[in-house]
Amino acid sequence: MFEAFVLVCLISDPTTCHTLEDIEGPYPSRNICTQRAYQIASELPSYLPMYIAKQYMCMEQPKGTNI
Repeated sequence: MFEAFVLVCLISDPTTCHTLEDIEGPYPSRNICTQRAYQIASELPSYLPMYIAKQYMCMEQPKGTNI
């Protein structure tokens, strides 16, 4: 299972960044997680118009971890 994280930075100050953690996951495959990260990035202007998505990461959960 994979969890999606997206690094977003302020457009006016690219050194001011935050990590968004997806609340819909975890996902069964890295590919689906990546698709979700891109979806978050594409919807970002609707929720945080002053921020831009810089990077994403799909982190694999340790085996046997339940959320």
